[in-house]
Amino acid sequence: MWERIVDIINEGKKFIITTHLFSEGDAIGSELALKRFLCGLNKEAVIVNNEALPAVYRCFDPDKDVKFLKNRDVNINLNDYDAIFIVDVADWSQLGDFADMIKASRITKICIDHHPTNSGFADINVIVKDASSAGELIYDLITYMNEEITLEVATPLYLAIATDTGWFKFSNTSATAFKACSALIKAGVKSEIIYEKLYQNKHLSYLKLLNLALGNLRSECDGRLVWTKMTKEMIKSSGVKFVDTDVIIDLIRAVNEVEVVVLFRELGERKTKVSFRSKHTIDVSKLASDFGGGGHVRAAGASLNEPIDIAIGDVISAANELMEETTACVSSGSSLT
Repeated sequence: MWERIVDIINEGKKFIITTHLFSEGDAIGSELALKRFLCGLNKEAVIVNNEALPAVYRCFDPDKDVKFLKNRDVNINLNDYDAIFIVDVADWSQLGDFADMIKASRITKICIDHHPTNSGFADINVIVKDASSAGELIYDLITYMNEEITLEVATPLYLAIATDTGWFKFSNTSATAFKACSALIKAGVKSEIIYEKLYQNKHLSYLKLLNLALGNLRSECDGRLVWTKMTKEMIKSSGVKFVDTDVIIDLIRAVNEVEVVVLFRELGERKTKVSFRSKHTIDVSKLASDFGGGGHVRAAGASLNEPIDIAIGDVISAANELMEETTACVSSGSSLT
């Protein structure tokens, strides 16, 4: 599946790499690993995202390789490059303002992704729905080319795989993912340091936001559907600069009766980010796709151009309908065998 991409890499000289809005560990780790790999092949590679790098991930980018599209010092002519790698992206809408610029250019568009909602929107698509992460696919590309994985490449690859598997506790954790991470640790990756940088480096203000979000908890469907919201005022009053929504979602999802968690985050007067998670039976990618988003069966998201309270009404109504249509058996959980 890598043959055409390998030819483009070998024959080309200049490449651009980008990923989705609200970028997280898999997106950022995959970008950084791919850039460093290409540069190791004496290629020119630049990462350009529609958004600035979230503060929590800056320690993984000490050379400031991730560029913000709207910065004054970023002046990109896509037609000057041989190809653009679009990683961990399931749909054009997830690229924000950058999407129209990419579509209008003559550049060869390569998508490397693992989301089941991806219909193959690029010129060349490598979509492996069983892969744990985009990072796992970048690892596979490098090993397919029989190239050495250096520590500077291995670290962001581990970041990508570990975060998208929920540190190896989600259902997408596979033998292939473990095999890749074993090789990355052999290359020198310090797993405990990556974990500490991400999850044990928060400010007290984050507990304030967590308290506010949990104070807004609401439940539906006899407690099987639970949701909460974070308004701009809540975030501002807490003093949090980067909102790690996964921590809040994981706390709620840990409750035995809960099957689906929906988290609403206010981005503007008419802009709401919605995150969906489920445990056993509900396909939340269906919910996300109904609202222009996408993702996985157990984890998905969408952005709505609506005020947060209107978005809550629309999404929770749809979630209730889906819950009623689907027989959920969460109390018994899943078998260990």
